[in-house]
Amino acid sequence: MFEVDWRTPHLWRKTANSRQAAPALEGDLKTDVLVVGGGFTGMAAALGARDSGGEVILLEGNEIGSAASGRNNGLVISHHSKASPSEFEAVYGKTVGTRYNRMVAEAAGVAFGLMQRFNIDAHQVQEGWIQPAHTEATLARARQFHDEWKAFGANVSWLDGAEASARIGSPYLGGWMVHNSGHINPFAMTIGLAAALEREGVTIHENSRAMRIERLDDGWRVFTASGSVTAPEVVLATNALTGDIWPGLKKTLVPFKVFQAATNPLPEELRARILVGNPAVSDMRNDLRYFHYDRDNRLVSGGTHTFWRNEAERGRAKVAHMLGKAFQAFGGEPEMVEYWHGTFAVVPDRKPRLYRLAPGLVFGGVYSGRGVALSMSLGQEIGRWAAGRRTDGQMPLPVTNMKPVPYHPIAVQVANRMHAWNRFQDRRS
Repeated sequence: MFEVDWRTPHLWRKTANSRQAAPALEGDLKTDVLVVGGGFTGMAAALGARDSGGEVILLEGNEIGSAASGRNNGLVISHHSKASPSEFEAVYGKTVGTRYNRMVAEAAGVAFGLMQRFNIDAHQVQEGWIQPAHTEATLARARQFHDEWKAFGANVSWLDGAEASARIGSPYLGGWMVHNSGHINPFAMTIGLAAALEREGVTIHENSRAMRIERLDDGWRVFTASGSVTAPEVVLATNALTGDIWPGLKKTLVPFKVFQAATNPLPEELRARILVGNPAVSDMRNDLRYFHYDRDNRLVSGGTHTFWRNEAERGRAKVAHMLGKAFQAFGGEPEMVEYWHGTFAVVPDRKPRLYRLAPGLVFGGVYSGRGVALSMSLGQEIGRWAAGRRTDGQMPLPVTNMKPVPYHPIAVQVANRMHAWNRFQDRRS
């Protein structure tokens, strides 16, 4: 159900620079910190460990950018998934809650800062992210988000109904804007960050899937099909593609499949009425609408299917119908010329995870739709943690044992079919 044809070029890959894949692992190596997984979390962890002075090796099962980090919509957002700052403090307490809220508030800035630090061309646009409200209930929730982040010190502003509707080009009751946020070509970011890591001295091996992990007296040995890496500290950053490398780990998260689609480049007269100023947007529907422009002014959006037969044809039709309803400026349904899909991970409470699986073996990630920004912040902290620069008590989230998702097989099926119920709820609201 969750397989991805990562070799076929999609929009983000077709419009990014090319990169020669790093060689597969051959033979037996040793390092200070081993990172398994070459998505944003894994690469950020490798950077955090390398900046801390350690020797670092990173293993990627396919090629950099082949999974969720390179195939998502590209929204870079400094906000929680569903929760407000006070709600995180209520769960984690004042100290940890404040620490995590600060990381979230700064996350988009950290991501854009990495692009600047390493001169990465990710087609980045930092013109803010708008979350508009379509009902009185969501308007009140949006006001809560705005007011709490404003009190926290984040650079946010409130938009009344007229301003939100004019900026977006679609009718809304109001909303709020986070000014340090924006959008990128995520595939371009993955290959740019990989190149930066190699320049910093991180050794990357692609097409080197970690198949087995063995406990040693002084650390761990991770095996691939053609070699192994021994390290005292290992970070598993496998997210939705977590397999059986560690018993029970894959049952702590729920893989979730989504698709993206894009129009032809829009002419200036449409861009003057749709997403004015080039912000990123995602609204507050249960089956949310989200969109932004790519480098060439294509409008990019997406969704999910209950059943994935004829997925490309049906996906293009779904997004065209949604955009036609959302933006009257189109005068009908626009043609969707690009389509691709990917898989990311969610958890029931939508809070990222930090697991200590065993001494010297940790797992981190699972952002439930906020991964582009948060992964680069939390990932670097995970790398510093693995390199001994952070204690458990200094991390921005509690370090716990694994938290299996109850009735995991059922939860996976329900999560991947909830959007039909979400659309029904939206029609009733």
